[in-house]
Amino acid sequence: MDGSMTQSTILVTGATGQVGRRLVPRLLAWRRPDERIRVLVRSPEAADRFAALGADAVVGDLREAADRVKALDGVDTVVNSAATFRGGVAEDEMQTVNRDAAIALGRESVEAGVTRFVQLSTNLVYGPGRGRPHAEDDELLATGGYPGSKREAEEGLAALRESTGLGLVVVRLAFVYGDGDPHILDWLPRAAAWAAHQRLTMVHHADVAQTVARVISTAGLEGRAYNLADDAPMTAWDLHALHGRRMDLSDTADRTVPDPWFGVADTSRIRAELGFRPLFPTAWSAHAAGAL
Repeated sequence: MDGSMTQSTILVTGATGQVGRRLVPRLLAWRRPDERIRVLVRSPEAADRFAALGADAVVGDLREAADRVKALDGVDTVVNSAATFRGGVAEDEMQTVNRDAAIALGRESVEAGVTRFVQLSTNLVYGPGRGRPHAEDDELLATGGYPGSKREAEEGLAALRESTGLGLVVVRLAFVYGDGDPHILDWLPRAAAWAAHQRLTMVHHADVAQTVARVISTAGLEGRAYNLADDAPMTAWDLHALHGRRMDLSDTADRTVPDPWFGVADTSRIRAELGFRPLFPTAWSAHAAGAL
């Protein structure tokens, strides 16, 4: 034996997004000696930044077939973290990126010999509450906008799995925050109109990364979906207090929670099957650690 190792290449899409830009450096830090991390980015400047961190960078657009095929060359695992929804994105753009490009990437991954396709989705795909936390086998009922586009992506990828054997694993993320992401601050104007006790299910970027690493390295997960969230939803009051603000409760008696179980996810499967335990059990933990 010559002691050489077979290289494994992991492609991460959406590397410049709020999730991807925090995910890729962690995957680079945790990778095995035989693993390479590749990113598909839209500008040479972004490619240079990731290359400086140690990633292989391919310049291209996820919406273009030729660029997807180029990025997939020699890839074993795909982590599709690409998504568009923040900043008033038009619905047709959400469909193009979140649904159409994801399904096309799945189809081309099969053709390229990819063995594991990790789709980062959202717990919003469940739609209305069920009177209990959402479980992974619940029917997906979300319609329109970001939740609807991600539901349709999941359904298209699941159909590919049935017809082609795509090695699909879905991770449904709660509201992602932390590491300087402005997500909470951007959300506060909406939360200001909630009842003070209305809840938001959350997960820190560090816990997204540890989960993706577990999914990449664990055999036999094909066809599984996992809810990813921390230990306790945060109330609208908490979201304000995290940033030193107080809600205006002058009309609180008139505020109600229309669907108290919307977006609340059961995480028992990911705990039992992947050994997941949140590094930041609540956003208050992240605040105390200076990790917001």
